[in-house]
Amino acid sequence: MDTIKPIKSKIFPFVALFVVALLVLSACVPPTPTGDPIEQAMQTLQAQATQDYYATSIAQLSTLQATQSGTMVPNPTNINQPPTAAVPTVAVTVPANTAVPPTAVPPTAVPPTATPIPPTPTPKPCLQITFVSDLSIPDGTKLNAGSAFTKAWRLQNSGSCKWDTGFDIIFVKGNQLGANAVYDLPYEVAPGQTIDLSINMVAPSVNGKYSSEWMLKSSNGVTFGTGSDSKGPFWVRMESINGQGVAYNFAESVCSATWTNSLRKTLKCPGDEKDVKNGYAIAKANPTREDGGLENEIGLITRPDVEDAGYIQGIYPAFTVQDGDKFRATVQCEGGSTGCDIKFELYYTIEGQKATGLGQWHEVYDNNWTFVEVDLSSLAGKKTVFTLVVWNQGSSQNNRGLWLNPIIYRTR
Repeated sequence: MDTIKPIKSKIFPFVALFVVALLVLSACVPPTPTGDPIEQAMQTLQAQATQDYYATSIAQLSTLQATQSGTMVPNPTNINQPPTAAVPTVAVTVPANTAVPPTAVPPTAVPPTATPIPPTPTPKPCLQITFVSDLSIPDGTKLNAGSAFTKAWRLQNSGSCKWDTGFDIIFVKGNQLGANAVYDLPYEVAPGQTIDLSINMVAPSVNGKYSSEWMLKSSNGVTFGTGSDSKGPFWVRMESINGQGVAYNFAESVCSATWTNSLRKTLKCPGDEKDVKNGYAIAKANPTREDGGLENEIGLITRPDVEDAGYIQGIYPAFTVQDGDKFRATVQCEGGSTGCDIKFELYYTIEGQKATGLGQWHEVYDNNWTFVEVDLSSLAGKKTVFTLVVWNQGSSQNNRGLWLNPIIYRTR
C-alpha cells in the first residue's frame, strides 16, 4: 500500500485563492428582482457593495502572493502605491594629490578711476601790456613846483598782436602834468618785445601829490593797458614841492634827449658801450672818476663817434627856468680813458632863436676835473631847450666824457 504524501504547503495558497474567486463570482450574480421597486433598489446597492468588498480583497491577496514570491517590495505606508525602484549608489574615490578647483567667486566690480582732465589754457589776449620798470621818476619822487621832468617807462607787448606806428600813447586819468593828451608810438613792437616810452612833463605849481595815468590805443581805436583784463594803466606818481634842490637831472633824463653824432645819425638810447664807431650816451649810477675812485652820484657818459672831429650831442626837452636856477656839473674823462682829449659844451635855445653857448671846458686824462656852475637867471620864465655836446680834440682814442651829476639847481 502506497504511502500518501502530504500536499506541499506552497499549493495551499493557490487552492484558497481559487475558492475565494468562486465565492466572489457567485456573489456577483444579482438576485432575482422582486416586484417591489424599493426592494429591488436595496438589493442592487447591496450587491454593488459586496462586489467592491471582494474586489478589494482579491487585490490584497494578489499583492500578498506577489510579496511571498519575492517579485515586489511592499510599501508599508500604502499598499496601493506602485513599488519604488531602488537607486544604486556609486562610490567615487578622488586621489589625495588631485587639486580641487576653487569655487568660482563672481568678480567684485571696481569703479573706473577718474582720468584728470587738464585745464584748458587761457588764450592770450590780442592787446595787452606788461609793465617792466620805471626808467625815471619812480613813484613818490619830489620835484620843485614848475620844474620840467621826463617820465620814462619800459613796457612789454605781452599780447598776441603786434603794435604798429598807428598806435598811440594816450592820457586817461589824473593830471596831465603839462603833457599832451596823445603821442604816437615811436616804432613797431612785436609780441614779447619791450619798448621804452618817455613823455616830457612839468611839476604843477601848487604843492601836492599828483598822479598821471596812461594807456595805449590801437590803430582801430581799442584802448588797452596792463593786467589780465588789459584795463590797467601805467603811470607817474610824484610830489610837487617848493624850495631849494634839484629841479632837473640831465643824467636821469638821458633818454628824454635826442642824441646824434657828427654823421647826423640818430643814436639809440641808452647806447651800447661797444658801439665805438657811432658813439653812445648812457647813465651810470656809480661812475668811475679819472683818479679811479667810484662816485656815489649819478653820471652821464658821452662818447663821440670815431671821426677825428666827431662829436655827440643831446637835445633835451624844454625846461621853464626860474630866477636863481643854476646849471651844475663836474666834467672829466671817465676813469680808465687813458689818452682822452675832449671838449664839453653847453648850449641853450629859446623858441624861434638860434642856439647860444653857455660855456665850454677842455679836459684831458690827467687825474683832474672841472666843477662847472652857470647862472641861468637871465632865462627866468622862459621855456628853454638845453643841449649838451662833447667833441673829439684831434683824436678819438678813449674819448669817454663824464658829466658827473649834471643838474639844474634851484636856489630859491
